Amino acid sequence: MTTTEKIKSLADKYAIRLKKVTEDRVLEMKDDDISHYLIYRVLGVQETEGKLIDVYQNKGRFLYKYAGSFLEEATKLCFFRCFS
Repeated sequence: MTTTEKIKSLADKYAIRLKKVTEDRVLEMKDDDISHYLIYRVLGVQETEGKLIDVYQNKGRFLYKYAGSFLEEATKLCFFRCFS
């Protein structure tokens, strides 16, 4: 398998894992305490917008984590290819 194919395979693996973990977290959020929405409303943020903010914040947290891990592994593949 070429390095390009390995990186593509790695990207596919991370994309699948990211999709699963974000979907799981969004489902879990339905059972979360939402008392902080009161603060959002006091500050002028509607409940629907507050929910979207929370969902995207959680998705973003996972995205950054998985992006960093993917880049680390892809870099290692490139280094091994170039220096071994």
